[in-house]
Amino acid sequence: MRLLLVGAFPYPHYQGSQVYFQEQAIALRAAGADVELLTYASRGPVGGDLDRWRALDGFLHHKAPAWTAPSGRRSGPSLGKPTADLGLAYALNDAIASSIYDNALFDCIMTHNIEAALVSALCGMTRSSSGPPVVYCVHTTMENELSSYSKWLKKKSITPGSRFPDRMSSRVKRVIDTLGGGLDRFAARSSDGWIALTHSSECVMKSASSSPGELIAPPIPDLRHRLFPIDAEDTCLRHKLVPDRYILYSGNLDAYQELDQLKAAVQSLEHARTDLMLLPIVIASHDPDVLALKDHAAGLELRHVETDHEMQGLISAARATITMRRAEGGFPIKLANSLAWGTAPIVFHGLEWGLSHNQDAWVADPERPEESLAEAIISLSRDVSLARQLGIGARRRYEKAHAPRVVAERTLALIEEVLLGRAGD
Repeated sequence: MRLLLVGAFPYPHYQGSQVYFQEQAIALRAAGADVELLTYASRGPVGGDLDRWRALDGFLHHKAPAWTAPSGRRSGPSLGKPTADLGLAYALNDAIASSIYDNALFDCIMTHNIEAALVSALCGMTRSSSGPPVVYCVHTTMENELSSYSKWLKKKSITPGSRFPDRMSSRVKRVIDTLGGGLDRFAARSSDGWIALTHSSECVMKSASSSPGELIAPPIPDLRHRLFPIDAEDTCLRHKLVPDRYILYSGNLDAYQELDQLKAAVQSLEHARTDLMLLPIVIASHDPDVLALKDHAAGLELRHVETDHEMQGLISAARATITMRRAEGGFPIKLANSLAWGTAPIVFHGLEWGLSHNQDAWVADPERPEESLAEAIISLSRDVSLARQLGIGARRRYEKAHAPRVVAERTLALIEEVLLGRAGD
Protein backbone atom coordinates (compact mmCIF):
# COMPACT_ATOMS: atom_id res chain seq x y z
CA MET A 1 0.00 0.00 0.00
CA ARG A 2 1.39 3.40 -1.01
CA LEU A 3 0.53 6.27 1.33
CA LEU A 4 1.17 10.03 1.32
CA LEU A 5 1.03 11.67 4.74
CA VAL A 6 0.32 15.41 4.46
CA GLY A 7 1.08 17.60 7.47
CA ALA A 8 0.17 21.28 7.73
CA PHE A 9 3.25 22.18 9.77
CA PRO A 10 7.04 22.43 9.43
CA TYR A 11 8.75 19.07 9.89
CA PRO A 12 10.57 17.63 11.73
CA HIS A 13 9.84 19.28 15.04
CA TYR A 14 9.41 18.19 18.66
CA GLN A 15 5.84 19.51 19.11
CA GLY A 16 3.00 17.05 19.53
CA SER A 17 1.45 17.31 16.06
CA GLN A 18 4.74 16.57 14.34
CA VAL A 19 5.56 13.71 16.73
CA TYR A 20 2.18 12.05 16.02
CA PHE A 21 2.76 12.49 12.26
CA GLN A 22 6.28 11.06 12.58
CA GLU A 23 5.34 8.04 14.67
CA GLN A 24 2.34 7.20 12.49
CA ALA A 25 4.63 7.21 9.45
CA ILE A 26 7.21 4.99 11.16
CA ALA A 27 4.55 2.56 12.43
CA LEU A 28 2.86 2.25 9.03
CA ARG A 29 6.19 1.69 7.27
CA ALA A 30 7.12 -1.01 9.81
CA ALA A 31 3.79 -2.70 9.02
CA GLY A 32 4.70 -2.88 5.32
CA ALA A 33 3.29 0.31 3.81
CA ASP A 34 5.29 2.49 1.39
CA VAL A 35 5.10 5.91 3.07
CA GLU A 36 6.01 9.36 1.77
CA LEU A 37 5.75 12.67 3.63
CA LEU A 38 4.62 16.13 2.55
CA THR A 39 4.74 19.19 4.83
CA TYR A 40 5.28 22.92 4.99
CA ALA A 41 8.78 24.14 4.26
CA SER A 42 10.87 24.79 7.35
CA ARG A 43 13.25 27.60 8.26
CA GLY A 44 16.16 25.66 9.69
CA PRO A 45 16.56 22.40 11.63
CA VAL A 46 15.00 21.63 15.01
CA GLY A 47 16.22 19.27 17.71
CA GLY A 48 19.35 17.17 17.91
CA ASP A 49 20.83 14.90 15.26
CA LEU A 50 19.27 11.78 16.79
CA ASP A 51 15.79 13.32 16.74
CA ARG A 52 16.11 14.36 13.08
CA TRP A 53 17.51 10.97 12.12
CA ARG A 54 14.43 9.20 13.47
CA ALA A 55 12.05 11.66 11.84
CA LEU A 56 13.61 11.56 8.35
CA ASP A 57 15.43 8.24 7.98
CA GLY A 58 14.37 6.45 4.81
CA PHE A 59 11.40 8.71 3.98
CA LEU A 60 10.92 10.64 0.76
CA HIS A 61 10.01 14.05 2.16
CA HIS A 62 8.19 16.45 -0.19
CA LYS A 63 8.11 20.08 0.95
CA ALA A 64 6.25 23.21 -0.03
CA PRO A 65 8.41 25.86 -1.78
CA ALA A 66 10.96 27.37 0.60
CA TRP A 67 9.60 30.90 0.26
CA THR A 68 6.25 29.77 1.70
CA ALA A 69 7.76 28.57 5.00
CA PRO A 70 6.02 30.10 8.05
CA SER A 71 8.28 32.28 10.18
CA GLY A 72 7.53 30.32 13.35
CA ARG A 73 6.75 26.74 14.32
CA ARG A 74 4.16 27.35 17.03
CA SER A 75 0.65 26.05 16.57
CA GLY A 76 -2.21 28.48 16.09
CA PRO A 77 -2.96 31.38 13.76
CA SER A 78 -0.21 33.46 12.19
CA LEU A 79 0.09 35.86 9.28
CA GLY A 80 2.29 33.39 7.43
CA LYS A 81 -0.12 30.44 7.56
CA PRO A 82 -2.19 31.31 4.43
CA THR A 83 0.97 31.50 2.33
CA ALA A 84 2.20 28.24 3.85
CA ASP A 85 -1.12 26.57 3.01
CA LEU A 86 -0.93 27.74 -0.60
CA GLY A 87 2.58 26.30 -0.76
CA LEU A 88 1.26 23.02 0.66
CA ALA A 89 -1.47 22.94 -2.01
CA TYR A 90 1.14 23.49 -4.74
CA ALA A 91 3.34 20.71 -3.35
CA LEU A 92 0.38 18.33 -3.00
CA ASN A 93 -0.71 18.84 -6.60
CA ASP A 94 2.89 18.31 -7.72
CA ALA A 95 3.24 15.08 -5.71
CA ILE A 96 -0.02 13.70 -7.13
CA ALA A 97 0.98 14.65 -10.69
CA SER A 98 4.40 13.03 -10.24
CA SER A 99 2.81 9.81 -8.97
CA ILE A 100 0.60 9.69 -12.08
CA TYR A 101 3.55 10.37 -14.39
CA ASP A 102 5.63 7.63 -12.71
CA ASN A 103 2.68 5.22 -12.68
CA ALA A 104 3.08 4.90 -8.92
CA LEU A 105 -0.25 6.18 -7.69
CA PHE A 106 -0.91 6.76 -4.02
CA ASP A 107 -3.52 4.41 -2.59
CA CYS A 108 -4.49 6.93 0.08
CA ILE A 109 -3.75 10.47 1.28
CA MET A 110 -3.67 10.96 5.07
CA THR A 111 -4.15 14.60 6.11
CA HIS A 112 -2.89 15.92 9.45
CA ASN A 113 -4.40 19.08 10.96
CA ILE A 114 -7.47 20.92 9.69
CA GLU A 115 -5.43 23.00 7.22
CA ALA A 116 -4.21 19.86 5.46
CA ALA A 117 -7.79 18.58 5.14
CA LEU A 118 -8.89 21.93 3.70
CA VAL A 119 -5.93 22.00 1.31
CA SER A 120 -6.76 18.52 0.02
CA ALA A 121 -10.32 19.69 -0.67
CA LEU A 122 -8.96 22.83 -2.37
CA CYS A 123 -6.91 20.53 -4.62
CA GLY A 124 -10.08 18.69 -5.65
CA MET A 125 -9.55 15.59 -3.50
CA THR A 126 -13.01 15.09 -2.06
CA ARG A 127 -15.28 12.08 -1.68
CA SER A 128 -16.71 12.65 -5.15
CA SER A 129 -13.33 12.96 -6.91
CA SER A 130 -11.54 10.26 -8.90
CA GLY A 131 -8.22 10.82 -7.13
CA PRO A 132 -6.87 8.85 -4.18
CA PRO A 133 -9.15 8.74 -1.15
CA VAL A 134 -8.42 11.04 1.79
CA VAL A 135 -8.36 9.93 5.43
CA TYR A 136 -8.45 12.91 7.80
CA CYS A 137 -6.41 12.48 11.00
CA VAL A 138 -8.20 14.71 13.51
CA HIS A 139 -5.53 16.17 15.80
CA THR A 140 -8.16 18.29 17.56
CA THR A 141 -11.61 19.76 16.97
CA MET A 142 -11.75 23.39 15.93
CA GLU A 143 -15.05 23.85 17.77
CA ASN A 144 -13.12 23.43 21.03
CA GLU A 145 -9.73 24.74 19.95
CA LEU A 146 -10.20 27.81 17.75
CA SER A 147 -11.34 30.23 20.45
CA SER A 148 -8.46 29.16 22.70
CA TYR A 149 -6.12 30.96 20.33
CA SER A 150 -7.37 34.27 21.69
CA LYS A 151 -4.59 33.53 24.18
CA TRP A 152 -2.17 32.94 21.31
CA LEU A 153 -1.59 36.72 21.25
CA LYS A 154 0.31 36.31 24.49
CA LYS A 155 2.97 33.62 24.23
CA LYS A 156 3.83 32.77 27.79
CA SER A 157 1.27 31.59 30.32
CA ILE A 158 3.37 32.19 33.46
CA THR A 159 3.27 35.96 33.76
CA PRO A 160 2.89 38.66 36.40
CA GLY A 161 -0.59 38.58 37.90
CA SER A 162 -2.68 35.64 38.91
CA ARG A 163 -3.98 34.50 35.54
CA PHE A 164 -4.28 35.34 31.88
CA PRO A 165 -7.36 37.48 31.12
CA ASP A 166 -10.00 36.29 28.69
CA ARG A 167 -9.67 38.53 25.63
CA MET A 168 -13.06 37.91 24.09
CA SER A 169 -16.71 38.31 24.99
CA SER A 170 -18.94 35.25 25.27
CA ARG A 171 -20.73 36.36 22.07
CA VAL A 172 -17.49 36.50 20.08
CA LYS A 173 -16.44 33.15 21.53
CA ARG A 174 -19.71 31.58 20.41
CA VAL A 175 -19.20 32.94 16.89
CA ILE A 176 -15.65 31.57 16.74
CA ASP A 177 -16.73 28.21 18.16
CA THR A 178 -19.50 28.03 15.54
CA LEU A 179 -16.98 28.79 12.80
CA GLY A 180 -14.68 26.11 14.20
CA GLY A 181 -17.53 23.60 14.27
CA GLY A 182 -18.28 24.42 10.63
CA LEU A 183 -14.68 23.66 9.70
CA ASP A 184 -14.86 20.34 11.56
CA ARG A 185 -18.01 19.31 9.72
CA PHE A 186 -16.66 20.38 6.32
CA ALA A 187 -13.47 18.35 6.82
CA ALA A 188 -15.55 15.35 7.94
CA ARG A 189 -17.91 15.53 4.95
CA SER A 190 -15.18 16.08 2.35
CA SER A 191 -12.96 13.17 3.50
CA ASP A 192 -13.37 9.50 2.61
CA GLY A 193 -12.50 8.40 6.13
CA TRP A 194 -11.24 9.72 9.44
CA ILE A 195 -9.15 8.87 12.49
CA ALA A 196 -10.03 10.52 15.82
CA LEU A 197 -7.61 10.60 18.74
CA THR A 198 -10.15 11.23 21.49
CA HIS A 199 -13.68 10.36 22.55
CA SER A 200 -15.06 13.85 21.88
CA SER A 201 -13.45 14.02 18.42
CA GLU A 202 -14.94 10.63 17.60
CA CYS A 203 -18.41 11.90 18.56
CA VAL A 204 -18.02 14.99 16.36
CA MET A 205 -16.84 13.00 13.36
CA LYS A 206 -19.54 10.34 13.72
CA SER A 207 -22.23 13.01 13.78
CA ALA A 208 -20.84 14.88 10.76
CA SER A 209 -19.65 12.07 8.49
CA SER A 210 -21.09 8.89 7.01
CA SER A 211 -17.61 7.74 5.96
CA PRO A 212 -15.68 4.99 7.78
CA GLY A 213 -13.79 6.16 10.83
CA GLU A 214 -12.42 5.05 14.15
CA LEU A 215 -10.88 6.27 17.39
CA ILE A 216 -7.22 5.24 17.15
CA ALA A 217 -4.83 6.61 19.77
CA PRO A 218 -1.52 8.10 18.59
CA PRO A 219 1.34 5.58 18.32
CA ILE A 220 4.42 5.96 20.50
CA PRO A 221 7.51 3.72 20.24
CA ASP A 222 8.32 1.49 23.17
CA LEU A 223 10.49 4.01 24.96
CA ARG A 224 11.80 1.36 27.33
CA HIS A 225 13.52 -0.38 24.44
CA ARG A 226 14.39 2.38 22.00
CA LEU A 227 17.47 2.24 19.79
CA PHE A 228 19.33 4.86 21.80
CA PRO A 229 18.70 3.98 25.48
CA ILE A 230 17.83 6.81 27.82
CA ASP A 231 20.22 7.42 30.71
CA ALA A 232 17.71 8.89 33.13
CA GLU A 233 20.14 9.09 36.03
CA ASP A 234 22.66 11.08 33.99
CA THR A 235 19.89 13.38 32.71
CA CYS A 236 18.66 14.01 36.26
CA LEU A 237 22.22 14.64 37.46
CA ARG A 238 22.76 17.28 34.77
CA HIS A 239 19.51 18.99 35.74
CA LYS A 240 20.18 18.69 39.50
CA LEU A 241 17.17 16.45 40.09
CA VAL A 242 16.76 13.17 41.97
CA PRO A 243 15.00 10.28 40.15
CA ASP A 244 11.48 9.63 41.48
CA ARG A 245 11.72 12.77 43.61
CA TYR A 246 9.98 15.35 41.36
CA ILE A 247 6.72 15.87 39.47
CA LEU A 248 7.09 17.07 35.88
CA TYR A 249 5.34 19.26 33.34
CA SER A 250 7.02 18.80 29.95
CA GLY A 251 6.02 20.93 26.98
CA ASN A 252 5.60 24.38 25.55
CA LEU A 253 4.83 27.57 27.45
CA ASP A 254 1.98 28.90 25.31
CA ALA A 255 -0.88 30.49 27.20
CA TYR A 256 -3.43 27.86 26.19
CA GLN A 257 -1.49 25.36 28.34
CA GLU A 258 -2.80 27.28 31.38
CA LEU A 259 0.39 26.93 33.37
CA ASP A 260 -0.86 29.79 35.51
CA GLN A 261 -3.26 27.24 37.04
CA LEU A 262 -0.31 25.02 37.93
CA LYS A 263 1.51 28.00 39.41
CA ALA A 264 -1.54 28.87 41.53
CA ALA A 265 -1.92 25.26 42.73
CA VAL A 266 1.73 25.07 43.80
CA GLN A 267 1.64 28.46 45.50
CA SER A 268 -1.45 27.43 47.46
CA LEU A 269 0.68 24.69 49.04
CA GLU A 270 3.77 26.76 49.79
CA HIS A 271 2.80 27.51 53.39
CA ALA A 272 2.62 23.78 54.13
CA ARG A 273 5.42 22.49 51.91
CA THR A 274 7.62 21.30 54.80
CA ASP A 275 4.77 19.65 56.73
CA LEU A 276 3.38 17.91 53.63
CA MET A 277 6.78 16.76 52.29
CA LEU A 278 5.88 17.91 48.78
CA LEU A 279 8.06 16.97 45.83
CA PRO A 280 9.49 19.72 43.61
CA ILE A 281 7.28 20.66 40.64
CA VAL A 282 9.46 20.99 37.52
CA ILE A 283 8.56 22.72 34.26
CA ALA A 284 10.83 21.45 31.47
CA SER A 285 10.56 23.00 28.02
CA HIS A 286 12.44 23.10 24.73
CA ASP A 287 11.71 26.84 24.71
CA PRO A 288 14.84 28.63 26.01
CA ASP A 289 12.60 31.39 27.36
CA VAL A 290 11.59 29.03 30.16
CA LEU A 291 14.56 30.20 32.23
CA ALA A 292 13.50 33.84 31.84
CA LEU A 293 10.26 33.10 33.70
CA LYS A 294 11.93 32.47 37.05
CA ASP A 295 10.79 35.82 38.49
CA HIS A 296 7.14 34.86 37.89
CA ALA A 297 7.24 31.17 38.83
CA ALA A 298 7.70 31.04 42.60
CA GLY A 299 7.45 27.47 43.85
CA LEU A 300 8.24 25.98 40.43
CA GLU A 301 11.60 24.73 39.18
CA LEU A 302 12.43 25.59 35.57
CA ARG A 303 14.60 23.58 33.18
CA HIS A 304 15.58 24.19 29.56
CA VAL A 305 15.80 20.95 27.57
CA GLU A 306 17.46 20.90 24.15
CA THR A 307 16.53 17.51 22.68
CA ASP A 308 13.71 14.98 22.81
CA HIS A 309 16.23 12.44 24.10
CA GLU A 310 16.84 14.61 27.14
CA MET A 311 13.14 15.26 27.72
CA GLN A 312 12.38 11.55 27.64
CA GLY A 313 14.97 11.03 30.35
CA LEU A 314 13.18 13.50 32.60
CA ILE A 315 9.77 11.92 31.92
CA SER A 316 11.04 8.42 32.64
CA ALA A 317 12.55 9.41 35.99
CA ALA A 318 9.66 11.54 37.31
CA ARG A 319 7.37 10.39 40.13
CA ALA A 320 4.47 11.67 38.02
CA THR A 321 3.78 13.92 35.04
CA ILE A 322 1.19 16.68 34.69
CA THR A 323 -0.88 17.31 31.55
CA MET A 324 -2.54 20.70 31.89
CA ARG A 325 -4.87 20.51 28.88
CA ARG A 326 -8.53 21.00 29.82
CA ALA A 327 -9.97 21.60 26.33
CA GLU A 328 -11.37 18.49 24.69
CA GLY A 329 -10.51 17.31 21.20
CA GLY A 330 -6.76 16.67 21.18
CA PHE A 331 -4.43 14.05 22.60
CA PRO A 332 -1.25 15.46 24.20
CA ILE A 333 1.83 13.52 23.09
CA LYS A 334 3.44 14.30 26.44
CA LEU A 335 0.71 12.13 27.99
CA ALA A 336 1.37 9.28 25.55
CA ASN A 337 5.08 9.48 26.46
CA SER A 338 4.20 9.19 30.14
CA LEU A 339 2.06 6.11 29.44
CA ALA A 340 4.87 4.51 27.42
CA TRP A 341 7.37 4.99 30.25
CA GLY A 342 4.92 3.81 32.87
CA THR A 343 5.14 7.14 34.69
CA ALA A 344 1.99 8.04 36.64
CA PRO A 345 0.05 10.77 34.76
CA ILE A 346 -1.99 13.57 36.32
CA VAL A 347 -4.69 14.64 33.83
CA PHE A 348 -7.99 16.51 33.65
CA HIS A 349 -9.80 13.96 31.46
CA GLY A 350 -10.49 10.25 31.82
CA LEU A 351 -12.98 8.99 29.22
CA GLU A 352 -11.63 11.49 26.68
CA TRP A 353 -8.25 9.73 26.63
CA GLY A 354 -9.31 6.25 27.71
CA LEU A 355 -8.05 6.66 31.28
CA SER A 356 -9.60 5.80 34.66
CA HIS A 357 -8.96 7.52 37.99
CA ASN A 358 -6.83 5.47 40.40
CA GLN A 359 -6.26 2.79 37.75
CA ASP A 360 -3.92 4.29 35.17
CA ALA A 361 -4.01 8.01 36.01
CA TRP A 362 -4.93 10.58 38.63
CA VAL A 363 -7.89 12.35 37.02
CA ALA A 364 -8.23 15.88 38.41
CA ASP A 365 -11.38 17.99 38.21
CA PRO A 366 -11.32 20.47 35.28
CA GLU A 367 -13.90 22.61 37.08
CA ARG A 368 -11.59 22.91 40.12
CA PRO A 369 -8.16 22.98 38.50
CA GLU A 370 -6.15 24.61 41.28
CA GLU A 371 -7.65 22.66 44.17
CA SER A 372 -7.66 19.29 42.40
CA LEU A 373 -4.09 19.73 41.15
CA ALA A 374 -3.02 20.51 44.70
CA GLU A 375 -4.73 17.32 45.87
CA ALA A 376 -2.91 15.29 43.22
CA ILE A 377 0.47 16.81 44.12
CA ILE A 378 -0.04 16.08 47.83
CA SER A 379 -1.22 12.52 47.25
CA LEU A 380 1.51 11.48 44.84
CA SER A 381 4.22 13.25 46.83
CA ARG A 382 3.27 11.27 49.93
CA ASP A 383 2.34 7.91 48.41
CA VAL A 384 5.09 6.20 46.42
CA SER A 385 3.09 2.98 46.11
CA LEU A 386 0.12 4.82 44.58
CA ALA A 387 2.39 6.42 41.98
CA ARG A 388 3.86 3.04 41.11
CA GLN A 389 0.39 1.47 40.86
CA LEU A 390 -0.75 4.20 38.47
CA GLY A 391 2.47 3.79 36.50
CA ILE A 392 1.81 0.07 36.03
CA GLY A 393 -1.71 0.89 34.83
CA ALA A 394 -0.36 3.58 32.51
CA ARG A 395 2.02 1.11 30.91
CA ARG A 396 -0.82 -1.38 30.37
CA ARG A 397 -2.82 1.37 28.67
CA TYR A 398 0.14 2.10 26.39
CA GLU A 399 0.45 -1.54 25.36
CA LYS A 400 -3.27 -1.81 24.62
CA ALA A 401 -3.79 1.45 22.72
CA HIS A 402 -0.53 3.18 21.74
CA ALA A 403 1.94 0.43 20.75
CA PRO A 404 2.95 1.05 17.09
CA ARG A 405 2.06 -2.46 15.90
CA VAL A 406 -1.46 -2.19 17.35
CA VAL A 407 -2.01 1.30 15.90
CA ALA A 408 -0.63 0.37 12.45
CA GLU A 409 -2.85 -2.72 12.17
CA ARG A 410 -5.96 -0.75 13.03
CA THR A 411 -5.01 2.12 10.72
CA LEU A 412 -4.32 -0.12 7.71
CA ALA A 413 -7.58 -2.00 8.34
CA LEU A 414 -9.44 1.31 8.28
CA ILE A 415 -7.74 2.35 5.03
CA GLU A 416 -8.74 -0.99 3.48
CA GLU A 417 -12.33 -0.30 4.52
CA VAL A 418 -12.13 3.14 2.89
CA LEU A 419 -10.74 1.63 -0.31
CA LEU A 420 -13.48 -1.00 -0.41
CA GLY A 421 -16.10 1.70 0.08
CA ARG A 422 -14.60 3.78 -2.74
CA ALA A 423 -14.54 0.73 -5.04
CA GLY A 424 -18.20 0.04 -4.30
CA ASP A 425 -19.35 3.58 -5.16
